[in-house]
Amino acid sequence: MIPVSKPAYALEDLRAAIFHDSRAIHAFERELAAYFDFQDAIVFPYGRSALYAALKALSSEDGEVVQPAYNCAVVAHATVAAGYRPVFVDATDALPNQDEDRMLDAVGKEAVAVIPTSIYGMTFPADRLCEEIRHRNRNARILVDCCQAFDAKWQGRLLMHSGDGALLAFGIGKPMTTLYGGALLTNHLEWAKAVRAFRDHHYKKPSAIRAFQRMFYFLASWAALSPAMTSLTDFLINTDTPFSRYLWNLRAREAIRLPEDNEVLMLPLEAAIGREQLRRAEDFMKRRREIASAYGRAFARLSHIEVLPWLEGSTYTIYSIRLKQPDDRFRIMSLMRKQGIQCDTILSYVIPGLDCYREIGFSPDPFPCAHAWASTVINLPSHPSMKDHHVHAVIRAMETTFGDAYG
Repeated sequence: MIPVSKPAYALEDLRAAIFHDSRAIHAFERELAAYFDFQDAIVFPYGRSALYAALKALSSEDGEVVQPAYNCAVVAHATVAAGYRPVFVDATDALPNQDEDRMLDAVGKEAVAVIPTSIYGMTFPADRLCEEIRHRNRNARILVDCCQAFDAKWQGRLLMHSGDGALLAFGIGKPMTTLYGGALLTNHLEWAKAVRAFRDHHYKKPSAIRAFQRMFYFLASWAALSPAMTSLTDFLINTDTPFSRYLWNLRAREAIRLPEDNEVLMLPLEAAIGREQLRRAEDFMKRRREIASAYGRAFARLSHIEVLPWLEGSTYTIYSIRLKQPDDRFRIMSLMRKQGIQCDTILSYVIPGLDCYREIGFSPDPFPCAHAWASTVINLPSHPSMKDHHVHAVIRAMETTFGDAYG
């Protein structure tokens, strides 16, 4: 089975994990900042931890954080945990990213931060949006969420350079990985100093047991997504097992919370893996673009799907298509799985529509475009470890599946 997501591990990563030293974290921060052309990078145990600390380091004790309604729920969780109120904005009809006009309308005097976000790695005119946000509220911090974008660009300029800082996440489904982990990148040195001080004061040093657990997770995830084990892993994910419940808990949709180990520092082992991954990140992005190009040519012939309008500069981190008949989504995914292709619906919800947000007064009603995206998208395998024959297998399965479903 071809997994929908798979980290591009290599023996260099294993060697780095075994033979790392305590300086790996500082080295990783320097290399991250240099790679993305920032003055500072601060790493955390999760991407959501980076956002949490960035918000906690602001001088405000209350206020609003404007963000997309169609997004990973952990962004809103980190906002609430940091003591702020999320203000959600709808997506657009044509693209899953935030509706820029609605985001601007939501930026009032109570806004302490705004989070323009690249969904799936799709680019958007970040410079223009961030400039208009500053006109609305010059005191609001602009954090460009590049957790699914990394080096996405608009007209040749990195999206992350448009804001006051950028957020990255390094889970095993991201463009590169440290197993878990995340980072804040910024050129605002006073803010960086405050964020780093908050992290160093509140976050604990990891234990030796944690290092052992992370090494086990590294090896287990490598094995679980190997060709010999992917089918078993897929069964465990899609059956009520302790493993599937662990993954569901990690996705954190049922409660507004951060992980129990949110305030534990990144391990040198993880940073060492990240340094090796960063050296190959450009190749990872290139391969994703090649896969997306092949998919785009092939899927244009399928009448029952909509190929997304990926704009130049996108990174294709999560390759997604839309179904014209969304009620067929799980039947299509089942037919694909029978042919050995794992699919996913990683963003199959709208944050204010989750029970945990409805319980505190949010309503899902004002977000029709977000609901449309959440109900129509299927994510396909597009990870850089895919060979050409894997790509062709996905294309053949799509052609067969839609022929069987609608033939």
